[in-house]
Amino acid sequence: MDRIRSSAPGRALLTGLLATLFAGYWLALPGAADARAEDPVELSRDGQITDRVGALGDRTDAVEDALDRLYAQQRLQLFVVYVRDFSGRSGQTWSDETANRNGLGQDDVLLSVATHDRQYAYSVDAG
Repeated sequence: MDRIRSSAPGRALLTGLLATLFAGYWLALPGAADARAEDPVELSRDGQITDRVGALGDRTDAVEDALDRLYAQQRLQLFVVYVRDFSGRSGQTWSDETANRNGLGQDDVLLSVATHDRQYAYSVDAG
């Protein structure tokens, strides 16, 4: 399955807006705990947030609530992963590889945030 940025104008706008809002807020966090470079990871089986560096701290519940509202309103499932860095890959490549590894589908979006490098990327199914 190929994953690229969506070409549908509404979906691209929504995805870009979500990525900017989520990443812009959390990239401003003071340094998250150090962790080693991460190859594309297996996403959490406990929810839509995978935080390998403790970036969210006590804000995890608030983010989970926002993700639940997004799904209820848009039927769009946003997964968010926080890692130290993208292990030498571009953010887009790392995000696409992680999404493919985890079998994310057409109504799923992956927002990947590399806290140490202060970068983010998102992956959306091309279908």
